[in-house]
Amino acid sequence: MNPIERLRAVLNNRTIVIYVALVVFVGVAAAINPYVVGYSSVQTILQEVSFLGIVVLGQGIVMLSGGLDISVGNVMFFVIVFGGNLMAMHPAQFGWLVLFCLAVGPVAGLFNGVGVAKLKISPIVMTLATSSLLYGSIYVFGNGRLSGAVHPALRAIGKMTFGDLMPLTGLIWLGLCALVILVCYATVFGRRIYATGNNPRAAWLAGIRTDRVLILSYVFCGFTASLAGLLFLGFLGTPTLRFTDIYTMGSIAAAVLGGIEFFQGTGSIVGAIGGTLFIRFLFTFLVMMRVPEAGRMITQGAILILVVALHKLRGRFA
Repeated sequence: MNPIERLRAVLNNRTIVIYVALVVFVGVAAAINPYVVGYSSVQTILQEVSFLGIVVLGQGIVMLSGGLDISVGNVMFFVIVFGGNLMAMHPAQFGWLVLFCLAVGPVAGLFNGVGVAKLKISPIVMTLATSSLLYGSIYVFGNGRLSGAVHPALRAIGKMTFGDLMPLTGLIWLGLCALVILVCYATVFGRRIYATGNNPRAAWLAGIRTDRVLILSYVFCGFTASLAGLLFLGFLGTPTLRFTDIYTMGSIAAAVLGGIEFFQGTGSIVGAIGGTLFIRFLFTFLVMMRVPEAGRMITQGAILILVVALHKLRGRFA
């Protein structure tokens, strides 16, 4: 293989490209504003990347299996508001309420999975409907009121750090990363996820229960959204209605930046992790440059469109 072919092979590997882009971006951002890689900034990034990163793992699995979940943000919102209210009002039932919060996402995921796999509803339509149901339920059951601080144990988990740098939520995220990577690359179920997303008809003819794979993927995605919401609630210390849903768009953007294709079953979780880090460093840099929230969302959307467009053009002229 000559140098040009070797370079082309590297550029075709979007997992490598996202990590190279991450290093280049952090270097340029640090040259413009050294505080981007300062101690306090890195600590903040490690804390915030864990919440998005946990959601991205579930979103990545769903996208690899050929689906898409745009309800993850409102699963988190439901846990933060409704679950947080219940914990504040009934602190003696803390253990049971934690289990309830963790179960919200898998139930929503099961609902999504059955709708997509069994009823053949479009993933976008199905998860949008679930998202609307969850959002409305927050105000129906929560009456639009907040009930104060959550249990001290949950606040301790949400804010705990090791060595004044690595948050406990970051360690949870890294542990889940290792588990999901292991499942994707070293188990039969991981191969079935890729087969289902790449060609569900061929996978079904090969004996794979594609509907079951898809449903389990949505259930796992719901679980990661619930877990992220619970940890974020502990970090906040109190339920809040001022929840800007950057997690739905952010999780999709991170997965796509990392190389996972819409409804094609191609890409990698390792790449999605790189996309998560890129998104968080980008947001931190934009905040430090005093770019308003609207500008940050516009930048994220523009980058997502650019990446997808360049990939499509590369495929057309390859």
